[in-house]
Amino acid sequence: MGGIALTLVVLGCALAVVTRHVPEFYRQRMVFAEEPLQELSARRLLSDLSALQAAFTRDGDWEAAIDEDDINAWLAIDLPRNHQRLLPGLASAPRVRLSPKRIEAGLRLGVGPLSAVAWMTAEIRLREPNQLAIVLDEVRLGGLPLPRGPVLAEIATRCRRLGVVTALRPLDGRNVLVIYIPSTYVEGGTSHWLESLAIGEGTIAGSGRTFRGRERPPER
Repeated sequence: MGGIALTLVVLGCALAVVTRHVPEFYRQRMVFAEEPLQELSARRLLSDLSALQAAFTRDGDWEAAIDEDDINAWLAIDLPRNHQRLLPGLASAPRVRLSPKRIEAGLRLGVGPLSAVAWMTAEIRLREPNQLAIVLDEVRLGGLPLPRGPVLAEIATRCRRLGVVTALRPLDGRNVLVIYIPSTYVEGGTSHWLESLAIGEGTIAGSGRTFRGRERPPER
């Protein structure tokens, strides 16, 4: 019994050490700029999204580029202030890192010493207009690896709750989550098509067209 107890204590300590690991990208993005600069960055993100929404509703081409710093400023300031319900229970301080074709995202689960950073690395690309493909490269709680399948399934479930069609498909031994972006709105038969998506170092950019009609617009 003593040996079993000692083994459980050792395993518990090892697990505690592993889960306390904080990935470097998350640690760096928890270093805050001066509050006025953060507020400015958060407002800039909202302004960019408002401009995109306005262009999105008009016929013709539209494009947008969003900076990682603006996203993280909004996550640090506006999200907890005005949209706390968007986060799961006991989750806080989400942050993202953008790099070529990849997104790293993390958040803290739990409170105080009984908390750990859950994080993941995902490849995101546009398979064809209005079809996003997400492949999880890595999912961890601190330094502890977690199964990727259940995480992809949870993302799919949350997308479906928002009315978005998804599908899980195998590719090269890994599951790929395909998200089908709704293109057609009943009013006036207007459709919206995301035609390009580029994730670079610290930025994400996309472009597309709003088209009068319910069918896919002709190729350029």
